[in-house]
Amino acid sequence: MINPKYLIYHDLIGIKAYAKLTSRKKDTEFMDIGIIIDDTRNMLITEKESKVKKYIKKDYVFRFKVPINTENGEDYYLEVQGKKIVGFPVNRLRSLKKKRWSKK
Repeated sequence: MINPKYLIYHDLIGIKAYAKLTSRKKDTEFMDIGIIIDDTRNMLITEKESKVKKYIKKDYVFRFKVPINTENGEDYYLEVQGKKIVGFPVNRLRSLKKKRWSKK
């Protein structure tokens, strides 16, 4: 189970994702981009219907479908600015640890 508060520090592989461009203000709909199969420094690589596509993180707003084990079986959708997840997954986790250690 993934805590939505810490999703951006988590490994994103295997999570269903939706995206919309930040440059298009009129476009309010999120498009289904599929399941994330790889997370690089600047890109999310997804697969949908046997097609692999690459999305530049900083150019999109992502909506992740986070499965939560609840009684009613609902899933959470968490929106994240792509700028927040730029960087290697390992480095994102390190930055969380630094934030926790620096607080006093």
